[in-house]
Amino acid sequence: MKNKLQQTEETFSNQQTQQQVKEFGSVEELLRHDAVHTPVPPAIEHRLQESVSRLPAPPRSWWQRFFKK
Repeated sequence: MKNKLQQTEETFSNQQTQQQVKEFGSVEELLRHDAVHTPVPPAIEHRLQESVSRLPAPPRSWWQRFFKK
């Protein structure tokens, strides 16, 4: 008969073998992966949208000014 510690260790080792291991080539790749898989809380998303809406528009490029677009 197995004790609880042995059962817990077996469960933990089974969970570890079922998880996929992902290696990243750079920190940027890790951050991109994390950003895709981490949802942004609604309150933070709303505050971010407000902040971005207050930023000035970027200046038009030379070709847009030249062709008056």
